Amino acid sequence: MLVRSALVVAVLLGLGAPALAAPPTPRDEALRLAPDDFAIVLVVQNLRDHAKDVSESPFAAWFPGSALGKQLLNSQAFKQFTDGATPILGALGLSPTDLLHNIIGDAAVFAYAPAPANDPKGERSVILIRPRNPDTLAKVVGTLNDIQTKSKELKSLGERKHAGAVYFERVKPEGPSDFYCFRDGVFAFSQSEADIKAVIDRDEAAKDKVPVLVERMTKLGVADAAAVLLVNPRPLDAELAAKLKNAKPNEKAFLTKFAEVWAATDAAAVYLSVGKDAELGVSLHFAPGKLPATAKTWLVGERTPSALWGNVPDDALLAVAGRVKANDIIDALTALAPMEGNTGVRETLEQTLGPIVGKDKLPLVLDAIGPDWALWVTPPAKGATLPVVVAAVKVQTDGPNGAEASKALVQALEYGFQVARIAYNVKHKDQIELKEEKDGDAVIKSLVGDGLPGGYRPCFALKGGYLLISTSPDAIKSFKAPTGDVKPGGDVPLARFNAISARTYLTTHAGELAKLLGTAGVGDEKSLTEQLGMLTLVLEPIEKVELLTRGDANGLKLMLRVKTVKPLKK
Repeated sequence: MLVRSALVVAVLLGLGAPALAAPPTPRDEALRLAPDDFAIVLVVQNLRDHAKDVSESPFAAWFPGSALGKQLLNSQAFKQFTDGATPILGALGLSPTDLLHNIIGDAAVFAYAPAPANDPKGERSVILIRPRNPDTLAKVVGTLNDIQTKSKELKSLGERKHAGAVYFERVKPEGPSDFYCFRDGVFAFSQSEADIKAVIDRDEAAKDKVPVLVERMTKLGVADAAAVLLVNPRPLDAELAAKLKNAKPNEKAFLTKFAEVWAATDAAAVYLSVGKDAELGVSLHFAPGKLPATAKTWLVGERTPSALWGNVPDDALLAVAGRVKANDIIDALTALAPMEGNTGVRETLEQTLGPIVGKDKLPLVLDAIGPDWALWVTPPAKGATLPVVVAAVKVQTDGPNGAEASKALVQALEYGFQVARIAYNVKHKDQIELKEEKDGDAVIKSLVGDGLPGGYRPCFALKGGYLLISTSPDAIKSFKAPTGDVKPGGDVPLARFNAISARTYLTTHAGELAKLLGTAGVGDEKSLTEQLGMLTLVLEPIEKVELLTRGDANGLKLMLRVKTVKPLKK
């Protein structure tokens, strides 16, 4: 009975007691002492664990035996780097393992504030390191002080106090002093005595609060990234205002719109994440309600992928795709165009495209184009040298306006192809013709002639509600219009580069491509062959590179994701 009662009491106490807070991470301990009002803060965390993961990964086992790995690891530059680093670390009593594991492996922070306009020498910076072993770092600092004192680089080392805490001044024969201190296992270094005192003051503040910089990283969705460059827009407001004030008339419109978006940006970051793949990205967060209405469509909200991604072959060397109406692009460019006294974007389009499309039909054409569009490049057909390029854009073809707009668009393209035909025929003995062939209900019009490279036949067609322009009629014939709705949300692809396909293409066709480019006057055939060979070598470790975006009600992310031929982590 007594045991049962004790268990009940223990459970009740457990339910009523607050949950124990998780202990602060090394990153949090460093960022608690970092200034949160500086313009730029670089945070590197868990470097030891990331380095261990990569060193034990399938990629690390594969790379030294690859052609690129052999070339880099046996290069003179790599040897000079290792030969130069070894004596420096040795003088400090460190090995590379000590440096990585015991000093910078947990968390390192660099905070920077640019000089204000009225004080060109007033830039400030603070370095914070939360070592795994503070004693090891303290010993290294002491050794460095002794070495620099003996070499006369350091005049003296003085002990100072602030708020009952000790810090040190490194006095130099010339130039400003350096200052440093240790606080709760965190090493702080700066050329500003005021900033070292501020570190001590922040250490005395409440320790149970989540650091502001951690909250900022969490809000941006980059809290777990290996490296984060945080940008605080507010300290840079004055510099932007000065640029706007002194801007030339042709710069003022853009800077004015940029300043409006900048004022609504409350946090930004560039980050690097490393898992099985590597991801380099940009994250933006906007203050609710401050973003101009004209910018909201572009900068906030869930993204929707182009319906045309389903048409892009897996082996495409390169593909880009998105969703935007032609008129939306024109409106955005109009907002950024130079102000009074200059021709507007729409007026320029009317002057250049109006005579070709018809000034009365141009508004209908622009309104009919979009939103889905894509461009992709695939390996060449058998016997050809040049890759196949396909561009596709959705065109409204329904109703009287759609029919009229699509007809005007096709006529304008045919005019452009005829101009290209005439320009070519004027300069060449061999002649090309514009021919057409049926593909179901679609009509494909192609430039044909013996002077064109093998497999290269510029062509276009309106098919299934999409305008298609390609270098191969076969690509248009194989095109099938997307069906079904595309849902917004998640990581939305914008571009994709297939490095394996590109490398295969270059390996197979480098000589022919170099000869073709040399004939076209791009460069010397031999040097072009060498450059293409080097590009093939550089692509060896990469499988695929993707550019993606993700959005919500308060911001967006742009992500460059690199997938290597072997994973960077087990």
